[in-house]
This record gives sequence, structure tokens and C-alpha cells, in this order.
Amino acid sequence: MTDLIALARQAVLYALPVYEMARMRASSSPRKDAQGVYADPQGGPDALGRWVNLFSHSRRLLNASDRRVVTPNNDTLYTNAWLDLSQGPVLIKTPDTGQRYYVLGLLDFYTNPFAHLGTRTTGNAAQTFFVHGPQWQGTVPVGCTAVACPTPTVWVLGRILASADEDMGPVHALQDAFAITTPDGQAAQRVSPCSVQPNELPGDAATFVRVVNHEMALNPPPARDRAELDQWAALGIGPGLPVPGNLDLLQKALTTTLQELDTPAEGDLQGGWRAAVEVQDNFNGDWFTRAHVARSYIGILGAQEVLYLLAFRDSDGLPLDGRRSYTLRFAPGGLPQVDAFWSLTLYRKSDYLFDDNPLQRYAIGDRTQGLTYDADGGLTLHFGHQAPAQMNNWLPAPAEPFYLALRLYLPGQVHQHHRYHYPAIAATSP
Repeated sequence: MTDLIALARQAVLYALPVYEMARMRASSSPRKDAQGVYADPQGGPDALGRWVNLFSHSRRLLNASDRRVVTPNNDTLYTNAWLDLSQGPVLIKTPDTGQRYYVLGLLDFYTNPFAHLGTRTTGNAAQTFFVHGPQWQGTVPVGCTAVACPTPTVWVLGRILASADEDMGPVHALQDAFAITTPDGQAAQRVSPCSVQPNELPGDAATFVRVVNHEMALNPPPARDRAELDQWAALGIGPGLPVPGNLDLLQKALTTTLQELDTPAEGDLQGGWRAAVEVQDNFNGDWFTRAHVARSYIGILGAQEVLYLLAFRDSDGLPLDGRRSYTLRFAPGGLPQVDAFWSLTLYRKSDYLFDDNPLQRYAIGDRTQGLTYDADGGLTLHFGHQAPAQMNNWLPAPAEPFYLALRLYLPGQVHQHHRYHYPAIAATSP
């Protein structure tokens, strides 16, 4: 029985990212297109039809009113599309973004960030990408850059650098210039049904198994995972399998695994920080990390593009809580070293989202206006629900548990080679 419990846990860890991707597609693929045409006009608010092969854009930086993406950033405008390559390749056309940082991160249906298009990898000039699925064979059109995708369903999650105080008109114009077409230049958008509602959290084993088995049939797992999948088939998890009659074991595994993933981990770096989630283009069999990321930080990019450091505890090992106050001090000359920008963002632990606050400030970083530096040139930041004397450097927290995310866009070698000393998160009140 112990072996079966361990097997069920392993199957749940493997399949959870698939379920969360299905939820994200239902949440973030558009119900209607630019002309206001609904993908499923007869189905009402619970309809599962969505447009695919069509960009949609956030027109403002995300804030406390947004609830679709967990651990969102407050530094970039999101440009979003879900591709269905089962009927053939598409072209993604990008504009010249000048000096403005952007990236299109491509994730397969198992949350692997297998490709990055943009400033770091392909530059800011206008380009055309020929994006195809795993079964496609043929000749790439002249003037196009080929992008091979591991699964037919792909999430394109783009980020374009923006500031809250700038004129968004030019940024919106850039967003509108991103396009997805068929290889012959026609609109590629079409309707595709989702398999789950965005608010159906992965707590019910029957729904979980139904969704992941359906989605794995549409997006076959890599061949290297075949041996494990053959073992899990006896439990009822696998591409296209029916939902088994007895789900007691899987229900228990699902419940306990979700609790395990939601338990704050100890910091493994000094000062309360956890080491960065470092995936290049594939999680390479680290299914626990992949499931943890899918549960809490789905949509992260590869480590050469962005490093994400997280803190759930202070330098004494106690959980961060807004009812206490904290400081974090970068020594003179000790700010993060990046080729794009860095930011420190604060979230409620209860739901992984921004908390509304009187300053409407959700992140603080190297582009924040009005920061006050210490007399020696260092920088001290403040966190907590109670406003400090130095409010310019304050990132407000809710009066409840919270966590921090430090994002390093185009991180320098000192970060990639783990030579940077991250400053301690020090409690200043009991």
C-alpha cells in the first residue's frame, strides 16, 4: 500500500501542471475577439469556448483588482496568446520595439519555458517567427525564424516593459502590432473548447483526472516519461484514459500533495531568501519543482531571462507577516546587477495576489521614482502594514502573512553563477 501511495503522489505531481495549464487557458484565452465576437455566443458565462491563435493584451500594469494570474509582476504589460498548432504552423509577427525591453515566453503544456523571443535572444527589430508543432515536417518560409514546439498547445506569455507614470499610448501601439497569422497571411484565430472552468481548483480527484487525461491526449507527454506513465495507468492517470470508478487513493494523494506544495519552505539562502527557481528551457524530471511553480508561479520564464528569488520567512526563520515590520538593506554598490531591470514585489500568502494598499504600490525597484538612499549610498527598503517614517522606500503589506519576489530581468553573471550576497530581511518589530 505504501508503494501505491507513493506512486499516486508521483502521478499527481506530474499531472498537476497540466491541470493548472488547462485552468490558465480557460482564464486567459479571450472569450471574444477584437471585434467583440464571442467564441461561444450561445453558452453564457459558463461557456468553455475560447479564441486561440489570437493575441490579447493587458492595457495597464496589473494591480490588486486582478485575479487571473498568481504572483503577477507590476513591471510589464502582459501580451497573451494560446496557440493550437494541431492544424498546422502559424506565424508570429513582432514589431520593432526600439530600446524597450520585451520578451515572448513560450511554454509547452507541461509548463516548460522552451523558447524566449525578444530583446535577449532575437533582438528588438521587427521579425517573423514560423511556429510549428512536434509532428510538422516541411520547409520553413524564407525570411522566417523557425520555432519548434514540444506540444501542439502552447502558451505565449509576453511582457513589455512599462511604467505606471508613462503615456501608455506608444506601448499599446506596440502591443497592437503583434500578430498571429497562417503561413499564407490569413487570420489564424479560431474557436477551441477548454476542458475546465478557471475557478475549478484542483481539489476534486474526478475532475482532476478527467481534465489531465483529456489534455495529455491532446498534448502527448515526452517519450522519456513513458515508463512512469505506464505505471500510473493502473491508477487511472494517463493520456485518454477514462476516469476510474474508485478514486479514494488519488483523492488522498491529491489532497496531501496540494497541502505539501502550499507549505512555505525554509529559506536556503542567508537572510530568509530561497534560491532562485532556475529552469532553463525544461524542468528535466524535477516534477516537484515543476508542480510547485505551476501551483504558485505559473508562467515563469527561463533563468537567463529572469531570475525569481522568493522569501516567505525573515532572517530569523519566522514567516513574514504584515503585522510586523521589516527592513532590507542593499549595501553601497550592492544593488542587483541586471542588463534590463530588477524589482521587489509583495503578495498575500493566502492567494498569491497583490494586496490593495493606500499607496497603490505593489513593487519597488531600480525604476521607482523618489527612493531615498542612505548617507553612505546604500538603499534601505521597508515592509509592513504600519507605515514607516521613510515612506518613499516603503512597500506596504497586508496585516497578514505575505511573501516577497525579487525579479532580476536579464540577470548578470554574478547572479547566474551564485556569487551575489542577497541582503537579509530583518524584523524591526515583534
